[in-house]
Amino acid sequence: MRSHRPIAVLIAALIVSALGCSDVPTTQRCDEPDNSCNRAFLRSTTPLSALRDPNPMRRVPEGTPVDARNLQVTAYDELDETMDGDLGTVYVQETIPPGNTDDPFLPCPLLADRSARICGISTFNTQFNPLAYRPKVGDLVDMSGGQYDEFDCSGVCGTPPQPFPDGRFLPQVREPTIRSAGVAPLPTPVRVTVADLMTHNAALIGVLVEVSNVTVAFAPDRRGEIQITSDRNGPKITQEMVTIPGVVAGTQWSRVVGVVSYFYGPKLIPRTLADLTPAG
Repeated sequence: MRSHRPIAVLIAALIVSALGCSDVPTTQRCDEPDNSCNRAFLRSTTPLSALRDPNPMRRVPEGTPVDARNLQVTAYDELDETMDGDLGTVYVQETIPPGNTDDPFLPCPLLADRSARICGISTFNTQFNPLAYRPKVGDLVDMSGGQYDEFDCSGVCGTPPQPFPDGRFLPQVREPTIRSAGVAPLPTPVRVTVADLMTHNAALIGVLVEVSNVTVAFAPDRRGEIQITSDRNGPKITQEMVTIPGVVAGTQWSRVVGVVSYFYGPKLIPRTLADLTPAG
């Protein structure tokens, strides 16, 4: 997938040319080629690859401020998870050069044509600027003011609380402010297998993927999660963004698109029914 940064830069340049640099608040985009607005925001960009590095010695520590530009929205979940007014999760990703392609998943997964890697992450308790803005799939956004977090459920999930097993965690940006930076063509999903969702889940978290030849192993559980392997700890399709009717053991899809997550096991989250293509 090609980087869409030039599109966002062009849009921003048109805005600036109309308003003039002196009329643009410091929180607004100003991507002039000569950097004459000189926003601190432009100098403190955090690449998502720095948040997703599997090596903890290279990965930024928890609590690190996150300022990132030209991220592409792949999904927006408006569910108030904590029922206390926190706004929904935004899934964003960025395209980086492929580098050494010996490992197709690290530091971030490769596109099928090996032209680039896709790094993704989700947000929690997201703020928006302006307040009425709500992201749509394909939007380019800037993210600032949040902190990198490695959520592992310690002290908050279950009775008694149980952390995720094997030191697993869900990488997130907590309490960021997201502002629109333009639009771009819809993102191309990374092609993976059902087995990849299990084996390479940590690298795929936050990334929009496409999985072929998916068969339901058991009827949905009481949470509506759909198991797609015989392994009870294996990947599950969730219905947190869309209700999927008529699912029974043996239901087949030729193609499922969704964002990858983790919660006591690998999750695949379709965004709409259009993300599921029935087999046959």
